[in-house]
Amino acid sequence: MPDTGVNLRGMRQHNRALLLTHILRAGECSRGELAARTGLTQQAVSKILPRLIDAGLLDEHRQPATSVGKPRTLLRIRAGARHALGARLDRDEFHVLRTDLTGHIEASTGGPLPRGFTPEQAVDAIADAARRLATGAEGLLGLCVGAVGPLDHHSGVVRDATDMPGWHDVPLRELLAARTGLPVILDKNTNAAAFTRLWPHHSPRATAVVLVGTGIGVGLIVDGRLYRGPRTNAGEFGHTTLDHAGPRCACGRRGCVEILHDSAPDPHTAAGLLGIGLADLVQVLDLERIVLAGRAVRAAPETYRETVRARLAEQLPASRWQPVDIEVDELGEDIVSLGAATEILARFFTNPSGDIESTGPRARRPG
Repeated sequence: MPDTGVNLRGMRQHNRALLLTHILRAGECSRGELAARTGLTQQAVSKILPRLIDAGLLDEHRQPATSVGKPRTLLRIRAGARHALGARLDRDEFHVLRTDLTGHIEASTGGPLPRGFTPEQAVDAIADAARRLATGAEGLLGLCVGAVGPLDHHSGVVRDATDMPGWHDVPLRELLAARTGLPVILDKNTNAAAFTRLWPHHSPRATAVVLVGTGIGVGLIVDGRLYRGPRTNAGEFGHTTLDHAGPRCACGRRGCVEILHDSAPDPHTAAGLLGIGLADLVQVLDLERIVLAGRAVRAAPETYRETVRARLAEQLPASRWQPVDIEVDELGEDIVSLGAATEILARFFTNPSGDIESTGPRARRPG
């Protein structure tokens, strides 16, 4: 006979996550609104909420009475109940920030790294920054690092990072976990940047977040999900060949988008080359939106936006009836670090049960 049993523990976990996520997205909700929005019964909502309140994850406050009848009691996320750390590891610098449970940035730090820095130097810099940012932050959930690829998101290992000599099969996640005593996630910097478009407000639009800095790559949102690929290295767009006879790229190939862009004499020419490459990406993935980010874009935002838009219009006649929105990211240098921190938060909101069922709020700090 087929197994028709119900996984009650899994159901409770799902329902807790559902309520927390709806409260976060709404800002504040009454019990009745939660039942209507989630499809759960009033009884189920009333049974789950006390656990979340007792765990310190929610605050409730009663609205002032404005008419006859009992005033509504609203629930909101207790922002300071938990915290997350997000980091960006680039080829020449690092950046680490701390957020509260709602994703609001509370503090940040960072700085340059020496030319040709070693994995040990990077671990020292990020771990020391994490230790400083952890001061006074109760309930630290973990650290996520958005790093230069290629890398293995599943195993937490950096695989021959492009233009970073000595970075071969570096177990960065393991090294940072040992130094900080925190749960650690390792992801590509482009994926972390794209995650800012997915959490907490889900976006179903097919999107490429194009990171133009010391390298060029894209974070891809396909069918409302971050697409990493089966080996977690999707998005190496910067090494798409535009000119087979072009200059040699750091990846070993010739005429890549990245080397041509970086060799361009001015931002207008550089943005035009980027736009030509992006036209192919739009056609392959049927993209609806392109978000331009990174230090090169921040230096000339209007030039990049308008030039990329013009190149797409030239390269893609179908854009007249299949328009592609071109946006410039507004998060600045925080985009990768914030996206990394929200990966930690999203994992917690998906599965808050372990934290709730522990003996009080966890207060983990880097050792």
